[in-house]
This record gives sequence, C-alpha cells and structure tokens, in this order.
Amino acid sequence: MSDWKQSLQKFRYVMDIVLLVSFMLVSAPQATGVPLHEWFSLFFIIPFSIHLLLHWDWIQRSFNRLVSNISGRERFNIVWDYLIYLMMLLVFVSGFLVSVALLPALNLSLNIQDFWSKIHHDSATIIMPMLGVHLALNFGWIVKLSKRMFVKEIKE
Repeated sequence: MSDWKQSLQKFRYVMDIVLLVSFMLVSAPQATGVPLHEWFSLFFIIPFSIHLLLHWDWIQRSFNRLVSNISGRERFNIVWDYLIYLMMLLVFVSGFLVSVALLPALNLSLNIQDFWSKIHHDSATIIMPMLGVHLALNFGWIVKLSKRMFVKEIKE
C-alpha cells in the first residue's frame, strides 16, 4: 500500500476513535449536565463532518453498489449506515430545537415544544443501539485494521 494511502487509513482510524469517544461524551448529559451536553454536541459536529468527508469515497461507492448485485448483508450494512446518518441528523436538529443553554448563550430563543423534546429523547435513545449494530457489522474490519495499525507500529 502506498504511503499516502497508509497515512490516510491511519488518520481515518484515529478520527473514527475520536468520533466514538466524542459520541460517548455527548451521549451522557446526566454526567456532564445539560449546558455542557449542548456545547459538546455543537462541537461534535466537527468530528462527525470529518468522518463523513474521510469516508466520502465509501459513501459514493455504496450508493452505486446499492443498486448492483451485492449480498444481503452488504445491502443491509449500507442501508443501516444511511439510517444512522438520518437518525444523527434528527438528533442534531431536534437537540438544537430544544436547547436550553446553547441557543440562549448565542442570544437566540426558541419556544421549546414537547414534540421536539420527545423526538430528541427518542432519537437519541434509538441511535445508541443503532451504533452498536454498526460496530458489530464492521467488527471484522475494525479488528483487521487495528491489527494492521498496531502490529506494524510495533515492528517499526
């Protein structure tokens, strides 16, 4: 594998870990308190966007592969990833619509509606097991890449 591809793969790997750790931090408003939860969520958009950009090649290929002759497992994985993305957008949008700390700090005010509070709570709850399934579906790839990253580092 060429050096730039290997460097890109390492960067993707590190950013995926940053994304997972960031997600876990954002997903614990009981531990951080609501104001920190909202600010962390705002900054979570950065690693989430970087993740999408770093995997843009997969996103483009997967859309084309979805209409080709692929296995049921691969088709499920692609659809599942798109559903996670849509659910994440729902969590983001509904979270900002029910903000009690972030928007007021930015001198923005919204009339918080119970509908959006419920949507935010439910979508944030649903996305956790969805991420678990995503990790399980890609566990073989994660292990293979982890071995490649760490074994190579140890040998050098």
